[in-house]
Amino acid sequence: MKIEKLSLVYFSPTSTTGIVLEEIARGLGQESPMILDITRPDVRNQVAPVFENDVVLIGAPVYSGRVSKDAAEYLKTIKGSGSLAIVVVVYGNREFEDALLELKNIAVDSGFVVLAGGAFIGEHSFSDTEFSIAPNRPDEDDLEEAFLFGQKIASMLEGLERPEDILGVEVPGNFPYKDGMANGAFSFIDVTEDCDNCGICTAACPKEAIDEANGYLTIDERCIFCCACIKACPQQARIMKAGPMKNKAKWLSENCAQRKEPQTYLGLVNK
Repeated sequence: MKIEKLSLVYFSPTSTTGIVLEEIARGLGQESPMILDITRPDVRNQVAPVFENDVVLIGAPVYSGRVSKDAAEYLKTIKGSGSLAIVVVVYGNREFEDALLELKNIAVDSGFVVLAGGAFIGEHSFSDTEFSIAPNRPDEDDLEEAFLFGQKIASMLEGLERPEDILGVEVPGNFPYKDGMANGAFSFIDVTEDCDNCGICTAACPKEAIDEANGYLTIDERCIFCCACIKACPQQARIMKAGPMKNKAKWLSENCAQRKEPQTYLGLVNK
């Protein structure tokens, strides 16, 4: 079975999920896939696409062991129409828990046939110069694994005559899913006097949670703790406040330092 059209659909506030999916696409032999980056709210507010006879790479970051809520809500509106899907989650070297199973189930419920899944590691949202958590990941080794994963899927597709021959893929996780990130406002970002009002943080935020009229402070009730604004700030003027979130970053740096490797899963095929 030849890939006629490959599409990438991903939510990627700090770019790690997008980087992993693009490398898997290279392994699939697709250098210029169609990309639907749903990170920005203006994109998610548009009518979701309908896929037909496509192969679709679907990716999302893991927040507290679950698929990020904004990604999940949008992906549930996509129509797969029997297209093939590869589902990928990216997590910060702690655990991906129920996220990959959740993403697979979302894809199946949306009408996709899921032929493969993977969990890759990206630098944790809370990682910084003080508390590093999976720094600079995905690194070269991760990207090589992503490329090889793409090649394995391509080989699998070569021997496939029709999507109906895929018997499904088993991935780790539990249902009912664990509780995810709690809702509610929580202030954890300070803006220092180094802020030069460049507005880069506004463009980086996936939730329109930056108040330009009020010193670029964070609108706490919209914030999803992705830290995209902190990582994007060229002046390093956005910092994590002392308190529970910074304490969590310290705990993660101390307890999740041992390197974890990508995990990939290929579906069974009826031959």
